[in-house]
Amino acid sequence: MQYKIRRLAAFAISLLPSTGLRTAFYKRFFGYRIGAGTILGFGVQIVVDRFETGVNCVVGRGTTFVGPFSVEIGENTFIGRNNRFSCGAAAADPAHSGMAYARRLVIGSDALVHEDHLFDVYGSILIGARSWIAGSGSQFWTHGASVMDRDIIIGCACYVGSAVRFAPGSSISDNTIVGMGAVVANRFDATGIVIGGVPARFIKHRTQEDNFHFERDW
Repeated sequence: MQYKIRRLAAFAISLLPSTGLRTAFYKRFFGYRIGAGTILGFGVQIVVDRFETGVNCVVGRGTTFVGPFSVEIGENTFIGRNNRFSCGAAAADPAHSGMAYARRLVIGSDALVHEDHLFDVYGSILIGARSWIAGSGSQFWTHGASVMDRDIIIGCACYVGSAVRFAPGSSISDNTIVGMGAVVANRFDATGIVIGGVPARFIKHRTQEDNFHFERDW
């Protein structure tokens, strides 16, 4: 019952007419730590165990954080519209303690999560500083039948294209580019590489002549 009340309260807060009111009510009634200058868009629902942001973050319209997990977002990070970060209530049930669900989302500073992505936060999802989850329609899964190696790690200054799938236990290292539509099902420990395909495979090393770059202009 308490969870239902929290959901209803978060829904009501998400509809308040200004980011200042939404931020103030989330801090006052949920105890979240939201950095100065952070913007919470209309319809942003946050019903989690712990929520903390650095300064000057943006969480876009319609994005939701729902479930028994913790959230840490670094400063100057931009999360776009209609992203879903979720974890089922069963993950926190003592009857499932043997599954050792980490239930943790960490997004580093100066990162970008664009629009309409799905993050399944039964395990840990760690997104490094200055990394981009670009485009739309990517999915990050940290649980499945009999899966124990479930955490997903994305290094710093990575670029993940549209409609990418990350399987439980997958990871990429710093300065990696993931091509559109790839299915990342393994660990890629090398830095400065390009991967793509189904399943994703190594394509090439990035070089000094690599003219692909991405930077925030807002």
